[in-house]
Amino acid sequence: MTAPTTSYHLRPVHGWLNDPNGMTRVDGAWHVFFQHNPAAPAHAAIAWGHASSDDLAHWRLHPVAFSPTPGGPDAFGCWSGVYVPGHDRPAVVYSGVADASGQSTVCLRWGSPDLNQWGPPVVVGATPWDDGVAIMRDPFVFEHGGRRLAVLGAGLSDGSPAVLLFDRSDELAWRYLGVLVAGNAVLSDAGAADVWECPQLFPLQEKWVLVLSLHDRGVLGQVIAAVGDLVPDGEGLRFVAESVHSLDDGTDFYAPQVTLADGEPLLMGWVREADQDPAVRDHAGCLTLPRRLGLADGVVVSRVDPVAAEALTGDVKHVRAGETLLADRRWLVKVVGDGVRLTHPDLGEVPVAPGDELWVDGAVLELYRPDGIPATWRHDEPWTLTVEDEGAVEIRQVVASVP
Repeated sequence: MTAPTTSYHLRPVHGWLNDPNGMTRVDGAWHVFFQHNPAAPAHAAIAWGHASSDDLAHWRLHPVAFSPTPGGPDAFGCWSGVYVPGHDRPAVVYSGVADASGQSTVCLRWGSPDLNQWGPPVVVGATPWDDGVAIMRDPFVFEHGGRRLAVLGAGLSDGSPAVLLFDRSDELAWRYLGVLVAGNAVLSDAGAADVWECPQLFPLQEKWVLVLSLHDRGVLGQVIAAVGDLVPDGEGLRFVAESVHSLDDGTDFYAPQVTLADGEPLLMGWVREADQDPAVRDHAGCLTLPRRLGLADGVVVSRVDPVAAEALTGDVKHVRAGETLLADRRWLVKVVGDGVRLTHPDLGEVPVAPGDELWVDGAVLELYRPDGIPATWRHDEPWTLTVEDEGAVEIRQVVASVP
């Protein structure tokens, strides 16, 4: 049986983790915040955890950045949001949830230069009750045509999803501009959803990419990437999707965040996990490896950030035909020949081909294909990798990076 504990995927030592938040780079160091309950491995009383790294591989865990404010706009939870660049001091915006209804406002906090201290929440945006909007959450900021803008995921009163657009030229008073995109002929094939969560909107090779996490009546589904263009629409914009596809083909990837802090899109996502019994294990959830994004034939593809990959891996060991490996260790496995089979007792056989990389960390497996869509799984039962006939793989042990 694979030990469920991960050793080189970013996670807290204790408590709960879900969505990555506030990703940025300051003075050469990467900072990643995350949805966090430090008290128990369960989704409740969500604060923002904080970690930093010089190489996206070896992480320093900081004290909790900020927690729900009793009686405040985020009393029920400090939900997902982003770092806000372009100001003379650090700032983040996020969904502040005041009560169990799940309705939220956009909260802003100003931070110290080292990102360790944060001021009280200031409400800068509220749910617009026109356009049939029933709920909104998860702000993401961007710029277009010299304007400072933001998008939020939403659900409409008819049960369909949407993305809302806001002007934030006044960072302390966001102004609603309308619906950026709702269900259309392209996105209607993306999968069932009543809310599009954690929208990420960014330019990539002359196109715009909109990443959406599909929430459908309490069920977390796939994450999709829509490739298209932004076109003027009155005072606002409209996203015109040309194609849509899965961003990750596994079963346990959700709520990724993208940052352009160094000029190139960098993504990390949540490797999903259910609440845990603290008597069995006192932590739950981790983040994926950092991924660099590209566009190949209209498809958003991912690879592990090369700096992080080099920092994590050790010497190469070659494994040839006739060997069977239980993938219950901390390995990077690169397929270098045909005749390699990857199987799992619950999922059956997963096809692999030369050039594929398998990052194995306890119960977590991330599969990366050259210029392709990755896949992320979390399963306590171990995977089996069998090398047959003329098959061959290269294995590198991965150095633990979590304190």
